[in-house]
Parts: sequence; structure tokens; C-alpha cells
Amino acid sequence: MTSRITPLSRSILVARPSLSSSSVSVPHRSRQLLQQSRRYASQKPQSATGDFYKTFTRPVAKCALLAILTYQFVYWGWLKLEQDEIKADRQSDIAQLEAQVEALQRAAAAKEKEQTPVEPKPVKKGWWPF
Repeated sequence: MTSRITPLSRSILVARPSLSSSSVSVPHRSRQLLQQSRRYASQKPQSATGDFYKTFTRPVAKCALLAILTYQFVYWGWLKLEQDEIKADRQSDIAQLEAQVEALQRAAAAKEKEQTPVEPKPVKKGWWPF
């Protein structure tokens, strides 16, 4: 099937040329140079240091903040584990001391029972103290 070109379609083709036929491929680096060279006279050229900080400040700050946050979480977890360990040690010490106190109280009570009782005072039969 052949396509017919009418005068109207010919004017459309002329008004809108194909991009692939008229565009020239420019390497990426030369495009950057062209864009950088198109500056107004009032603009100062940017320094390499300024470009470096403009490019890398945000990622470095993000990485540093994430590192600090990670460190803080790990440190908090370590402190929590240390506190739990200290609490368990102290609870076992308290239980041991309570058992020791109980044993001493039982020994004192048994010793008190073993002692001979003191003779009770004779009961007086009157109201007169002599």
C-alpha cells in the first residue's frame, strides 16, 4: 500500500521536521561546558570547592546523622541490658541476704528456747507490797 502525500500533509511535514534528522548528538561533558559557559556577565564563576560542598554536603550530613542515630540506639540497648543485669544481680543479693536473716532469726529463736527460764517471782497474796 502506498501512501499518498497531499499538499496539506506536505506542509505539515515541512513545518515539523523530524528530530532525528536535524538533531546533533553532543557528548554529555561538552553539554555541561556549554551550559557552564552561558553565564551572564554579572555572575561569578563557581569555585570547585563550592561545587564540591554543594554536591556532597547533603549526603555526608545524612550519612553522619544516620550513623549517630544508629550509635545512640545501640548504646541505649547496651545500657538497658546492663541495667537488667545489675538489677538481677542485686535481686539475687537481696534474696540471699533475706535468707541469711531468716536463718539467723530462727537460730536466735531456737537459742532463746534452749535457755533455762528464769524462776518467776513468787506471787504475793496481798495488796501490801511488803
